Amino acid sequence: MSQDRASPASTVSLEELSSWPEELCRRELSSVLPRLLISLTHANSWIEHIQLLKIIVEMFLPHMNHLTLEKTFFSQVLPKTMKLFDDMMYELTSQAKELSSQNLEIQSTLRNILQTMVQILGALTGCVQHVCATQESIVLENIHSLPSSVLHVIKSTFVHCKNSESIYSGRLHLVSDLLQALFKEAYSLQKQLMELLDMVGLDLLVDENDDILNMVIGE
Repeated sequence: MSQDRASPASTVSLEELSSWPEELCRRELSSVLPRLLISLTHANSWIEHIQLLKIIVEMFLPHMNHLTLEKTFFSQVLPKTMKLFDDMMYELTSQAKELSSQNLEIQSTLRNILQTMVQILGALTGCVQHVCATQESIVLENIHSLPSSVLHVIKSTFVHCKNSESIYSGRLHLVSDLLQALFKEAYSLQKQLMELLDMVGLDLLVDENDDILNMVIGE
């Protein structure tokens, strides 16, 4: 029976997946999630990556075992997502000098990058919200990749926004709306992260030299 169900699930398109009802997502989790994770790992574009990430977070994360989230999801997906975010940040910074009201191609490229970054922050917020909502107490080792990845992208976003005047110079107005959206999403994510860390017994679970603890205290 399980093989009968797994067969269509293994070939279903992302468009079909996005319309699956909750019960079907829960039932087919074990057969669909590995394929989604492989596809995300080998995603050829930023758009494909965020599309897969949003499907996993919004449709399948609610049905995962919270005790195995780190092994089955966070450790596999978040490092690549963090690198993707860094790559996009590099593209923004390196191409910002070419931005002008006349150069519509660069303007479109930078705005698309910013929109994708907003979506990544939104997906990470969904991850943090899920953990906070489903667990009364949180063992850090069960979600270790999540706070470290979230802290990284929050810090990167705040630094970029802080330096936006010099990065974009007199052309800031061409992307200011999306920079504001990016900042708001990062601020919302920071608030969610603080809620998450409040639920973690750091003194019992973390070594004094732990990177996450140091970053939190450093902030």
